[in-house]
Amino acid sequence: MMTETTGLILAGPVLRFRGADKGQWSTAALLVTEGGEAAPVFSLMVPGEGKVEVEPELLRAFEGKKVWRWKWSVPQTEESQEVAYSIGEASYHYVVPAADDKLRIAYGSCFGFHAPETMKKKDKEAMWKVLQQKHQNNPYHIMLMGGDQVYADGLWDKVEVMADWLDQPLEERLKAPFSEEMRKELEGFYFNLYTRLWGPRYYAGKMMGQIPTLMMWDDHDIFDGWGSYPKEYQESPVYQGIYKIARDHFRLFQLQARDDQDLGDGTLLGEKGFTYAYRIGDVAIAALDMRSERTQDQVMSLETLNHLRDWMDEQLSENTPGDGTACKHLLLLSSIPLVYVNMNLLEDMFGALPGHQELEDDFKDQWLSRAHQEERLMLIHRLLNFSGSSGCRVTIVSGDVHTACLGYIQSERSQGKNDHTNVINQLVSSAMVNTPPPGMLVYMLEKVLGGKTEEIDRDITARMLKFPGTSRRFIGARNWLSLTLDEQDRIWSEWYVEGEEKPYTKVIHPITPAK
Repeated sequence: MMTETTGLILAGPVLRFRGADKGQWSTAALLVTEGGEAAPVFSLMVPGEGKVEVEPELLRAFEGKKVWRWKWSVPQTEESQEVAYSIGEASYHYVVPAADDKLRIAYGSCFGFHAPETMKKKDKEAMWKVLQQKHQNNPYHIMLMGGDQVYADGLWDKVEVMADWLDQPLEERLKAPFSEEMRKELEGFYFNLYTRLWGPRYYAGKMMGQIPTLMMWDDHDIFDGWGSYPKEYQESPVYQGIYKIARDHFRLFQLQARDDQDLGDGTLLGEKGFTYAYRIGDVAIAALDMRSERTQDQVMSLETLNHLRDWMDEQLSENTPGDGTACKHLLLLSSIPLVYVNMNLLEDMFGALPGHQELEDDFKDQWLSRAHQEERLMLIHRLLNFSGSSGCRVTIVSGDVHTACLGYIQSERSQGKNDHTNVINQLVSSAMVNTPPPGMLVYMLEKVLGGKTEEIDRDITARMLKFPGTSRRFIGARNWLSLTLDEQDRIWSEWYVEGEEKPYTKVIHPITPAK
């Protein structure tokens, strides 16, 4: 009797966090193989339980390649556990926190380059190496990846049929059908993009096999500026065809789901996008999908924003079913910053800036772009109202702008039982791999625009803060963010910056109940 052969590992394993419920820490792993009929044997070694084999699920087969998923749970105990697992002959491990452990979370964004020529000048592994070192010394439990996990902009010149389409007059491009040739070539482009970048020889692939991830996409996971183009572009057959393929691959590789019905982990907020949320003890994480529903006139639909509001009210208040404890912190992933300098001034004069070609779409993408200000105001009011009435500190975690910076929203309005000053901090870490913006832009941000206070509404203001102990508001260097909760429920936020030994630190305190 012949035994089935296993294929060569092309990408992975990529771990994904699936929730912490009823004392169970749930995880999944994704792997891409080429050749062979069967999945490699997946074995789990849990301290005190021995060796367990986990059954594979085939998520997709594509041109001789297969995408596999394994799902399992580990009981949380009184001690932190290093859980070993093996795939075939290769061994890996990750850490499950103790039941009463305080979480350690890493965050990064912008994991690729706009242009190939930039890639040759920079070590794309540099900040991944720093993360690996810090993880070895004090392991992280979750890694949040806040957008632009891959850069698909190369589809316009690397996919021949798309380059030919671009050569047509605009009017013909907008009417052109999405051909079978386009579909086939783009399927291969996106599939190979993920498998190449997440291969085991790169640090990204290595680290995602050691820290369970939670990912949310941004424009470059589709192509630069998606959602901020005119309606006739966005709704053209070719643009919609590209989006559907990018969406399928985001769902497959980043969310580790076979189809929309397979999105079973976490709480899915809304019906059209991928906004999701998790409650982990006294911490909650909500990741906003700001691409699936984006147009020039909106970032997210009202339906999704209402689902987010309802989830916060039902799941994170003191009336939480189960242990009855209140949520201390809500980390809200917003791929673009909710608080930033007013880029409308730069949007009007961007042509005078060096390197402006890569910034034009980013200006239109910002929450402070004129088209999105009303929606932003509504979201800020809802977050402040929730924080004020529930006693849960809201912190926005963001990226996109290729600088590290601190935002701060302050409300002097009376809100619920907490009628004292209410604040929302925003932590921006960007980029982990991509290059920082031009020095002239960083200078203008720091010296011209960064010190201004924005009047959001009556008694509600926003501003950019200086990093504690420094005179700097913007750090124009590659970086990633470490978030560690301590025994006093404070979040120690540390930015690790390329070329600097010591991190920049900001401490976020929980809300102290009013007496």
